[in-house]
Amino acid sequence: MLNSSAGGTIVPLPERSPFIVGRASECELAVADPSVSRRHLRVVVGDDLRIEDLGSANGTSYDGRRLRPYEEAVVELGRPITLGSATMFLHAAQSVVAPGRAAGPGVLFTPPSVDVVHDEALKKIYALLPSIGPSPLSVLVLGETGVGKEVFADAIHRSSRRADRPFVKLNCAALPESILEGELFGYEKGAFSGAVIARPGLFEAAHGGTVFLDEVGELPLHIQAKLLRVLETGEVLRLGSRTPARLDVRFIAATNRDLRAAIDRGEFRADLFYRLEGVRVEIPPLRARPRDVVALAEFFLARLAGRMGLVAPQLSESARDVLLGYAWPGNVRELRNVIERALVMNPEAEFLTDTSLLVSAPESITEPPPSLPTRLTVRIGEEDLQASLDEVERRAIQDALEKTNGNQSAAARLLGMGRHALINRIEAYGIARPRKPS
Repeated sequence: MLNSSAGGTIVPLPERSPFIVGRASECELAVADPSVSRRHLRVVVGDDLRIEDLGSANGTSYDGRRLRPYEEAVVELGRPITLGSATMFLHAAQSVVAPGRAAGPGVLFTPPSVDVVHDEALKKIYALLPSIGPSPLSVLVLGETGVGKEVFADAIHRSSRRADRPFVKLNCAALPESILEGELFGYEKGAFSGAVIARPGLFEAAHGGTVFLDEVGELPLHIQAKLLRVLETGEVLRLGSRTPARLDVRFIAATNRDLRAAIDRGEFRADLFYRLEGVRVEIPPLRARPRDVVALAEFFLARLAGRMGLVAPQLSESARDVLLGYAWPGNVRELRNVIERALVMNPEAEFLTDTSLLVSAPESITEPPPSLPTRLTVRIGEEDLQASLDEVERRAIQDALEKTNGNQSAAARLLGMGRHALINRIEAYGIARPRKPS
């Protein structure tokens, strides 16, 4: 997706690699923006995705960091690449192509399918997509680092009416505060020292689509206030401008922090929290989803082996035992890394054994998982979605009461709600109140 002075547009990536991005008509990807040099950027698609500035006049930035002339950088899908005043996002074809349309040559990555989800709690969460996706509500996705929050956010976008529009991602913890405001809201020429050209921010670049704010709990308070204004007014004001621009964007935010505790400490705005929490979903950690571990491992084996030009090995029983016996503190991301390292170090193997995994995995991989509760929270903020989601919440309450032997205080803590709120829900859903033993 390209957003420039000529407007925003979505184009498939050229089939050949590398390819050149620039203003010249002979470039494989031509950009009609005067701030873009004739031959501005080289893009290489391979095992990873790389860009190289070609000595451009107005420079290239990736994720807020300016590249030196002829510097090469590895980039991720959905992160902003700035060419002069134009902003480019490289997306997986599935995230920018409407359901039912064929994926073009821009296919670079396919996230794990819901077909590899066997855990009942996670199945319930993915079952919400037909209701959450088409809704205009903001979504707050909670969960530990590496648990799959971005994958779920992408699934929400792909199931929405905005699926053929941009899906723009930003890790709020990745950019220094001095850069973050300009990246989000954009700026006018002369707004600050170094602003030699006007540039739209990520919110404007995502117009008509979805913005995913990862690690939203890391936003500074003054930027939280400006984000709240965008959510309330549907307008964005560039730095140095007095004229706001209308904005049509859906927001999905994610964090691994306890935002209610951050509110109590004065680190996060309560009004922004309630604006973002139109729908709140918590993704269970991988240690609470043992049925998914082997399925995900086999998924990563097939996908990564194919990318490396290898025949995917099978998992031996001993390897399965090792995978199931580990707590996975890094969740799905750590599992993927373990499988990738095992493939790299055993490229000719027909089977991956426990020894194969131990060569590449952390030494603690054979430690038993800690006894931690499974936590599932789903809360809906609109009546038109409530009917289809009440059953999920009712079952979550019943599961929590079973896990805590009917202790309402413990069940409330497990569900992340107050005891009186839990009692109200028990009565509303007609759940039998647990009785103390006589």
